[in-house]
Amino acid sequence: MKQPSPQRHTRRIVLPLALALLLCLALNAVAFAQPPGDPRQPQTGGPSGDPGVNNPGAPTNNPGEPGNPSPGPSGDPPGATETSHPGAPFTPPANCIVAHAATPAQLCPVGGGLQYYFIGPGGTSSGGPWIASFADLAGHYATGGGVSLFSGSNPFTGKSVDITYLPSEQKLRISTYYPDNQYDVNKPYVFTVDTGNNIKHEAW
Repeated sequence: MKQPSPQRHTRRIVLPLALALLLCLALNAVAFAQPPGDPRQPQTGGPSGDPGVNNPGAPTNNPGEPGNPSPGPSGDPPGATETSHPGAPFTPPANCIVAHAATPAQLCPVGGGLQYYFIGPGGTSSGGPWIASFADLAGHYATGGGVSLFSGSNPFTGKSVDITYLPSEQKLRISTYYPDNQYDVNKPYVFTVDTGNNIKHEAW
């Protein structure tokens, strides 16, 4: 009986090994050929493919950073921030100063100033601008007409919200509207707040 040559036996072993090695090299080449992506760019989707999943750029329920109630390096005067004070509770606390059950706005002492809350139908609420203390406002706006501190809208109703400081009276004026209903559309809700946090309604 004829024995297989050692050369033929070597070919049987080397050929599958060479093919396996080539396959591994090809897979590695494909993996390295894909760009790793720019680490500065936020991910647009997570494992589910939904936007916002594992997305560092997605909005969070962060109440915001405080504004600087006194003039800062840029010389910005005190006023109202665009976002809530970081120490403000998520919902209006018990010490709020607007004693009116159906109010579309609420003010609460927070951080030496006043935290404004947007109020929506059914008592829903969301933190709005934080207003600097009366002492900071009076120190910068000693005289003159009304100074606009904030102008925006209630996210629940879409109604405008204007917060004005009145230097000559040392008061804040809050002007907004009730939510529309079957009886009233654009019904105004306007009140003032003095340095003792006393409320006087002008339209309600």
